[in-house]
Amino acid sequence: MDDNAIYKIPKIDFSMPSLLALAQLGIFAVFTIWTLQGTSDNNLSYILPLATGMGGLALFLSVPNSRIAVTVGIPALMVALSVVLDEDGMAFWAIFMVIFFGASSYLPAMAIGDETLGLDDKDRMNRMGALWILFGLLLMFLLGTAEGAVDGQFTDEEVNGDPIIVELDSNEQMIAQGALVMGLIGVVVFLTTGALGMEVSQLRPWHGGALLSGALCITAYLWHAGGAFAPEDFGMVLAFCGIMTLSPCIAYEE
Repeated sequence: MDDNAIYKIPKIDFSMPSLLALAQLGIFAVFTIWTLQGTSDNNLSYILPLATGMGGLALFLSVPNSRIAVTVGIPALMVALSVVLDEDGMAFWAIFMVIFFGASSYLPAMAIGDETLGLDDKDRMNRMGALWILFGLLLMFLLGTAEGAVDGQFTDEEVNGDPIIVELDSNEQMIAQGALVMGLIGVVVFLTTGALGMEVSQLRPWHGGALLSGALCITAYLWHAGGAFAPEDFGMVLAFCGIMTLSPCIAYEE
């Protein structure tokens, strides 16, 4: 395809960059499903799932300026819709979505060294390290890993606003605490071996991603055990695991 084309058809195979691109697409696909489930009789409520779906596809096809458009545009749209639809909660979550969509958009590009970022290798790796750590901590917060370990329960909301509360028994809370410790160890492993470039035995940066991914999977299992995890939610967790493990593996090993 012409290098000046407005989009590029990605090569789909079992290489790590290809799997990383699919993981990124998976995040936006599941988020689109979530937002579709939250639509109402107001036709304006369909704008957000349309935006997330188009944003994910634009990233997958390497459309120019798609990363900044997704990172800034979707949270800004959420703020605007919160006013129009009178949903204050959407504006609150838009703050976290800047990090969520920013990391989902930029981590794969930083990992593969996308030239359109306009960064030299040192700046790219420094920014990737900080963004990976921030995203990892955010994911453990959003999925409830920390909440389950500390409070012994998971909380969420139905699309109609009704609360979802999953109570953990003592054994399940202990498992949640183990997941939190595993995730934090993963962050420390990545920080020391990746962001700081230290040699720690045989540990590699992607090992931190694997540990963090394990923590997210354990959290997903506890949600599932409580009967509050849909099939698409597992898809989102799998996509998170792909981003958090494959990004450091590509950036530091290839």
